[in-house]
Amino acid sequence: MSSVLITGASRGLGREFARQYASAGWTVHAGVRNLHQRSTIKQLQHKQITCHELDVTKHDQILSVAAELAEEPIDLLINNAGFWLGKDEHYDRCDGTQWMEEFQVHLFGTMAMCEAFVDQVTAGDRKLIVNISSGNGSLTLETGIGDYPYNTSKAALNLISKGLAADLKQRGITVVCFTPGFVATDMSGPDADLSPHESVNAMCAIIDTLGPEQTGTFLRYNGETVPW
Repeated sequence: MSSVLITGASRGLGREFARQYASAGWTVHAGVRNLHQRSTIKQLQHKQITCHELDVTKHDQILSVAAELAEEPIDLLINNAGFWLGKDEHYDRCDGTQWMEEFQVHLFGTMAMCEAFVDQVTAGDRKLIVNISSGNGSLTLETGIGDYPYNTSKAALNLISKGLAADLKQRGITVVCFTPGFVATDMSGPDADLSPHESVNAMCAIIDTLGPEQTGTFLRYNGETVPW
């Protein structure tokens, strides 16, 4: 039975990934920040889903879950945990402390997850790492100009994804970035173009086709290539 570990699974895209993979019969390990939040756990109730307390900014929690799953192969690691300040982030209104909060989640959290679970992913049959990025992290597209902390943290995520793709190639691991599109989540609001179900359903279909030849690529939710 295939297995997936998903960060940021308490809401939005992460929760939808958990639901869809569980419905497909996968063993799902859902990382949530608060195991005691009843509404979150209730929405993830499924015989295929196991919830783990996992805040990617807390290294001790990452190591604890890694130890718990030390003997379990993981076919797919989805680094989905995301954070946005939700306010103007223009050049003259950037706060260094808040800026670092976004880097802690998108960059350092993702890197810590990859480091902690690389052996389990190596042991999996699919050997996939999927990092959920954003078109705002593309230096070519220049979308969302002005949201400096968010955009630069996603650009940094893209860069480490390229590096990981090269470094982990010898292990047979495929590393891919996705931009999920403009999705109606708690972070982006209700007026977006896609529902979480639509975005995740499309990404799951593409993920199912990924192999070593796609490692180091940046893809839209529908499989189109995104320029770095």
